Amino acid sequence: MTESAHLWTVEEATDNAYEVFLELAPDNLSEQDIIYFNMHREAAGFAEDNVPDDSWSEFVEFEIEPELYLQVIIGLEFDDQDIEYARMLISLEKDAPFCHIIWKA
Repeated sequence: MTESAHLWTVEEATDNAYEVFLELAPDNLSEQDIIYFNMHREAAGFAEDNVPDDSWSEFVEFEIEPELYLQVIIGLEFDDQDIEYARMLISLEKDAPFCHIIWKA
């Protein structure tokens, strides 16, 4: 991925996604999910970034250019299972902010 003055780095975009997650989680997750996430996020929390997968075409009405978007999954990782709280599509363009979130059901 080419870095540019007009693009967030992957690390910056992941950090931005995590901040958005923390801000919006109380309105989109159950109180139990929030409590459980907060209890375990220091030891088991993760924010995994990768290239957006094809499933996003179901949720957004534009072609996703992999060099301009990042998929970030936020959750908890345990030995026996992972809990995914949010899957996010976030723009890397500083001048064109965009974020779409699929929340844990």
